[in-house]
Amino acid sequence: MFEPLYSLLAIASITLAAFALGRPLLRGLGVGQDDALSIGVWSVVLGFILAGLILTGCGLTGLLYAPLISVLTLGAAFYGLGELLFGQRRLRESGRAALGPGATEPAGPLDAAPWPPPPAWIVRGLLAVAAAATAGSLIAALAPPIAGDALCYHLELPKSFLAAHRIQFLPYDDNCTFPLLAEMWYLWGLAIEGGVCAQLVHWEMGILLALAAVLLASPLVGRRWAWLAGVVVLATPGINNQMTAPLNDVALATLTTLALVAWWQPVVNDENRRWFILAGMAAGGALATKLVALLLFAVVALVWLWMTLRQPARRAMLLQGAAVVAVVAASISGVWYVRAAWYRGSPVYPFLSQTFDRLRGIPPPSPSRSPEAPLADKTPLGRGPVHLVASPWQVTMYPERFGGRGQQLGALFLAAVPGIFWTRRLRGLGVMVVLAGGYWVLWYVLRQNVRFLFPAVPLLSVIVVWVWIELRRLPAWPQRLAVAAFAVLLAVSAAAALLRAKDRLPVALGLQPRTDYLARHEPSYPAAEVANQVLPANARILSQEYRGFYFERPIVRENVYRRFTRYDEQITRPGEFSLYLRRAGFTHVLLAETIGRSGAAFDPTLSRLADAQATADPGALLPLADYRFCDGDGSQRRYRLLMLR
Repeated sequence: MFEPLYSLLAIASITLAAFALGRPLLRGLGVGQDDALSIGVWSVVLGFILAGLILTGCGLTGLLYAPLISVLTLGAAFYGLGELLFGQRRLRESGRAALGPGATEPAGPLDAAPWPPPPAWIVRGLLAVAAAATAGSLIAALAPPIAGDALCYHLELPKSFLAAHRIQFLPYDDNCTFPLLAEMWYLWGLAIEGGVCAQLVHWEMGILLALAAVLLASPLVGRRWAWLAGVVVLATPGINNQMTAPLNDVALATLTTLALVAWWQPVVNDENRRWFILAGMAAGGALATKLVALLLFAVVALVWLWMTLRQPARRAMLLQGAAVVAVVAASISGVWYVRAAWYRGSPVYPFLSQTFDRLRGIPPPSPSRSPEAPLADKTPLGRGPVHLVASPWQVTMYPERFGGRGQQLGALFLAAVPGIFWTRRLRGLGVMVVLAGGYWVLWYVLRQNVRFLFPAVPLLSVIVVWVWIELRRLPAWPQRLAVAAFAVLLAVSAAAALLRAKDRLPVALGLQPRTDYLARHEPSYPAAEVANQVLPANARILSQEYRGFYFERPIVRENVYRRFTRYDEQITRPGEFSLYLRRAGFTHVLLAETIGRSGAAFDPTLSRLADAQATADPGALLPLADYRFCDGDGSQRRYRLLMLR
């Protein structure tokens, strides 16, 4: 019953520890010190980046021990609590000192906008939307993690690293040489409490993303309207849904948005050049989280180059800033790219693997060949300008073609598109449109998955807020219709977040044991329970199922192992299957098969070889578990855990 409370205390400790790490750095740089929101967001995010670097260093030197991490976190959390309490008092005192005689509140540039603030009824309505979306995602995040990608690598890799006390290279795991900063945060959560705490880290990243959107919008529309941009981010279905699972797309969007916030200050607002250091740290964090960050920063680099060419008086400052950002970002993210190049041959593995193989004189096919799907699978829209123009409609109305409805952007952004063409010019909005549009074009050309659009969501939210501000210029009836349409879209998003969390409410409140929840909702968990109870410590499992987080014994993905070794081509007779795998060091196999035509698809190679072995020699494979699992969509799977004899 107290498990959810323990998880909340664990994430609170991590947050305070991150604040303790980031606050002194932010204070030392001396930027953003006049805004409590900026101080809070930047301190926590910088702390997470620094903590990720520390954990990475510990992992490379073999010092990943849960007790050590817990003790250091607890000490930092107490320091962070003191920083928070005394910092708030200092901030209030400095604010009172800055006010003139008789003044009641600061009238700083954040609220200085030539248009009135949003009406109170709109603020209350949007506050209800944000509260519902946040509550729904928090309830879902307090349930044990069951997201497929999380269990196959976002959590599985940190669990393996923590067990080995180091960041190890796993030759039959493509993901182990990806940028893994977010996974270092999840390792932090696993060391403190477990999978739910790691999941809450990504939920917190969603909250930080919404607040980062507020910081991004404030220089353009004023702080009071900027809060609405944060609400739009929280109400975006894909963002809200990903906050319930330990993935990395929301974390990436948080870091890219803050990189833009810091970049905006000196480049557009002519603020302190030390913001370039923060921009470099956030950009380095983004590049250390996911390769997709390269797309957005490529667009930013082009905009930066254009400004440099058009503004000769500021050219030296812009070039110096670019150098600072590049050096800082490379210092933070470089270790992951060097590691990928060392082990896989390509610093951006799995991309350009064959190109780097040719440069090294390795003829194809090579073991480091990219495991990517065929090009058609990555670009369901096809090519050409017509498809590009139609892509916003296609992505909004048919998200299942681009990664699934769980990652959709919702109809709010599409509904606001026509408003862009009749709104007045707003200083800086054109840069937002260019950045969002340029990123969308690169996304269309390279990888058409809707969750890869998350870094553009804060940019789009600023545009939506400006359209809302400009609605005041419409006649009464069109204005009311537009407001009603936007209200319905936001209400639907908030209601969906609450409905999605309904089946997780009992376990989130501690009324249902987490093991019971997993037995009902996670298909690999029953097999993991059997394996954890009966398999020896030296067991090694070759598995058709990718999900390995709940297994205490090492899991090797069969499809990757087959791609590297071509073992199936070396087994010429059915009776050789068990003997071959035992000689390769495996002790067990986990078979996963879809029953019927719908549901998850598993490559049948391992099942085919195992069934042929069982027919030729029934005693060679000993069944330890055999069960069927019904997914939420009604499809069924069959799992078999077999011991090789």
